[in-house]
Amino acid sequence: MRPAGNHVQAAILRAVAAQAGLDPTDREKPILIVEDVRSVDWASATFVGARHEFDMRIIGDHAAVARAADWLVAGLADRDIPISGQIVAEIAVVLGNEDKRNLNMGGMSLSVNALTIVD
Repeated sequence: MRPAGNHVQAAILRAVAAQAGLDPTDREKPILIVEDVRSVDWASATFVGARHEFDMRIIGDHAAVARAADWLVAGLADRDIPISGQIVAEIAVVLGNEDKRNLNMGGMSLSVNALTIVD
């Protein structure tokens, strides 16, 4: 992980949580667990930036988890993510497996992949 990317990763994570409608102060809403974060430098002939990969899980009530996942897939790519000195060139959500271990609580794994370029 690149130390210089911490503010970029934090901004992307805030955007993911906001788009999913998650609020860590509201016990009724699902929670977002970040399992892994990776960043690698990226460059083209004209741009310099980084690729960021986040492995996460959303845990909570089955319906609320499904709703949060739907909101992420439907809107994260169109969301403006302000990052000082960076532009989010592309961002995508890949849903993983759904966990239905008990009747009331569940979870869903997901990956968020983003390309940021230096502004």
